[in-house]
Amino acid sequence: MDEEKTVKAAKKILKKDDSGSMKLKALAKLVAEKLGDKDNFKNAKKIIVESDKFSVEGKVVSLAKKSKRDASESDSAAPSKKARVSEKTESGGSSSDMEKWRKDNKIVLKHSKDDEEGREETKKINANDAYAPRTSFDACKSIIEESLIRQCTDANGFKTPSPIQAQSWPILMHKKRDIVGIAETGSGKTLAFGIPALSSMAKNPVVSKRRLPRMLVLSPTRELAMQVEVVLKEYGAVVGMRSLCLYGGVPKYTQTSELRKGNIDCLVATPGRLKDLINEGTCDLSKVLHLVLDEADRMLDMGFEEDVKYIISNCMSKEDGRQTAMFSATWPAVIQDIAMNYMNDPVRLYVGFEGIVGSNGENSIDDSLSANKRVTQTIEVIEDRPRENRLRDILRKHKSKSRILVFALYKKEAERMEYNLQRDGFNVCSIHGNKHQAARTKALSDFKEGACQIMVATDVAARGLDIPDVGLVVNYTFPLTIEDYVHRIGRTGRAGKTGLSITFFQPTDKSHAGELQQVMKQAGQVPPEALMKFGSTIKKKEHKLYGNFGPRGGPMKKATRIVFD
Repeated sequence: MDEEKTVKAAKKILKKDDSGSMKLKALAKLVAEKLGDKDNFKNAKKIIVESDKFSVEGKVVSLAKKSKRDASESDSAAPSKKARVSEKTESGGSSSDMEKWRKDNKIVLKHSKDDEEGREETKKINANDAYAPRTSFDACKSIIEESLIRQCTDANGFKTPSPIQAQSWPILMHKKRDIVGIAETGSGKTLAFGIPALSSMAKNPVVSKRRLPRMLVLSPTRELAMQVEVVLKEYGAVVGMRSLCLYGGVPKYTQTSELRKGNIDCLVATPGRLKDLINEGTCDLSKVLHLVLDEADRMLDMGFEEDVKYIISNCMSKEDGRQTAMFSATWPAVIQDIAMNYMNDPVRLYVGFEGIVGSNGENSIDDSLSANKRVTQTIEVIEDRPRENRLRDILRKHKSKSRILVFALYKKEAERMEYNLQRDGFNVCSIHGNKHQAARTKALSDFKEGACQIMVATDVAARGLDIPDVGLVVNYTFPLTIEDYVHRIGRTGRAGKTGLSITFFQPTDKSHAGELQQVMKQAGQVPPEALMKFGSTIKKKEHKLYGNFGPRGGPMKKATRIVFD
C-alpha cells in the first residue's frame, strides 16, 4: 500500500458518517495494516486523537514514514563501544569537534534547573549527539525543509547558520524541546525560532481552507513586531505560510478583517493589542502550537507580565504539545517563573558568554547581562549643561559614520533634541512614543535606507531592532537600567562588525556606576578613572514597600526535619 493509497483510504474513512471513535479505530487499523506493527497501533491512536492540530491524512503518512525509517535503523547492527568513541555526530563532526565549536562560539547548554537534578541533565544534554550543532546548511537538510535552506543560501547569501541558529535548530526540530535562548543582541534569533516553526508547519499542513494561527510571536514593541513579521513573511512565502502583524497605535479594522478571513498561519503581536482582540472574540489562539516570547525580559520590564500570562493561557496547552521558545538577554527570577510554569522542561541556550559546561555539569558563565564585545564603550563623565555642545562636536567628528543613533530618556527630550539638531543643520529624524505609527515607520525607514543619517530615539527602539550599519551610538541621557544600556549600545557592532558607543554619565547617575563598570570589565574593557571615582558598589534592587527583591520562580527547598526528644 503506497502513500497515495494511504491518503485516499484515510480520506474515505473521514467522509463516513461513523462516530469519532469508529473513525479513530479505522484509521489506527489502517496504519497498523500498513506497518504491520502492533506497537504502532497504539502510537497511531495517540497521534490521531490529537489530529485537530494537523491534517489526519498527513499524520498517517508521517507516521508511516517514521516507522519505516525506525525499522531500517533497528535492522542495522549497533556499533561497538570502541566504535562509539570516534563516531560522528549528526552534524557531521566528532564529539570533540562539537565541544570545541561550542567553546569557540561561546555557546553553553544548560538544563532549566540549577539543582542537582538539573546538573545531571546538563551533563546528558552536552554529551548527547542529538543536540550537536548543525554548523552547515547541508547538515540541516535532514531536519529543515530544503526550500527554507535555499532561501537562506541562494536568496540571502548566508554561508553558514549563525551560532544561535546552528545550536537551536536541532533542539527545536530534532529533539522537539522547549528552549530559553539567552543571547547578546544581534545574534540572529529571528531565524533561530522562525525557521523551525515554519518547517514544522510545512511538513504538517492544514488541509482546510479556513485555518487558525499555529504560530504566535509576542514582541514588546511595534517596531520589533513589524521587523519580525517582515522576516516571517519572506521565509513563510516559500512554504505557503501567511503571516500577520498585530500592534496598537493604528485602527483595528484592517487587522480584524484579515483575522476573519481564516487564512493566517503566523501571528506576530504586541501584548496589548493581542489581548484586546482576544477579549473581543476576534482572535482564536487555541491552535497555536509554536509560541515564541521574543525579548521576554523587556516585555516583562514594560509591565506586560499579566498580559503575557493571559495570552499564553489562551494558546494550546503545553500538555497538548505546544512548543515554546523564549528569548531574553538575562535570566532573572521573573523569566525563571515563566519557564517553570509555562514551558515543558526547557533547555537553556547561552550565546556569547564565556565558559563551557564541564564534565561535572558546571560552567563559569554568569547569568547577568552581557555586552557585545565588538562594541568599544566610551564613557564621558559630564555635567548637564555642556552636553548639547558636546553632542554637536561628536556628531561633526563622526559624520563619516554611516548611521548614528542618539538615545534620549524621555519623549519630550527626544523632540527637543531633534528640533535643535535640525536647526543646526544636521540631517536628523526621531522615533518615540509621542509620534503616531505612520511617522515612526517613516522615520525608521528613512534611517535604514540612508535618507536620514542621524536618528534620535527613546528606549522604544533600543531592543531588537535590526538597523544595518549603525556606526555610532550616543547615550545622551543614561537609561534607567543597566539592561537598557546594554541593549542601546547593542544597536551597533552587529552582524560581526565592530562599533562605537559614547555615553554621557552625569553625577546624578552614580547609582549605576558599579553595574556599568562590571559590564565594561565583562566585555574586556577598562572603565575610565572618572567613573571609578563613584565607587564600584552594586546596590541591590529595592522597593520602598516590599524591600529587597528575593528569589522567585524556582522550586522551594525541602523543609528541614526537626525531631524533638
